[in-house]
Amino acid sequence: MDYNSLTSDMQTYMLRSDTPYVTKIPDLIQQGIIRVYNNAKDLGFEIITTFRNIPAGTFVLTKPGNWLDTVSIQMYDANFNVYFLQSRSYEFCRTYWPYYQNATRARPKYYADHTANVNNAQLANTYGQFRWFFAPVSDAIYNFDVIYRGIPLFNADNSTNFLTQRYPDLLLYSCLIEACLFLDNEEKRVKYQSMFDQELATINNMNTNRSADRTIIRENN
Repeated sequence: MDYNSLTSDMQTYMLRSDTPYVTKIPDLIQQGIIRVYNNAKDLGFEIITTFRNIPAGTFVLTKPGNWLDTVSIQMYDANFNVYFLQSRSYEFCRTYWPYYQNATRARPKYYADHTANVNNAQLANTYGQFRWFFAPVSDAIYNFDVIYRGIPLFNADNSTNFLTQRYPDLLLYSCLIEACLFLDNEEKRVKYQSMFDQELATINNMNTNRSADRTIIRENN
């Protein structure tokens, strides 16, 4: 499966090729991916992003545009000492280190998912978090490796991802559910919802069995 074949399948399965529906398909595909994410975050949505040579005095990093959830933040210094930052609330970070407006600095220990001030001129910032906030303010140059869950880039120019390669049926059924909702076709929605649920259960069972196999191998060794 790739992006073009999925687009074609959504027309074939729904027996629709009219312009309003075809124009909507890219949005339906994105909604389908989000549906998979909401039901199975651990299938492979983890993404690693790196921030190199972040200068002293830093206390925020901007998140990638496809960020949905933070898994971990690893920080290391010029001597390759590694530190994992602990997740805390924004209020905790501000209380723990209130010295953001002066030169008081130290090695960061905590991070918070945080949204900057929002007003009508910044409507793009009204949904979700869009930066990581650190405490304390950094006292030296650091590198950061961030693992987060996010929606994979998927369009005609980026035509495959881990879902198309490993879980094509799950993605197809999820996108067809979104198409049924858009077209108000309840009969087909029920059908594809059932197929989606069955496929997801099969995948979960396979992953559970793999984990059990690895555990047995470790114990035998």
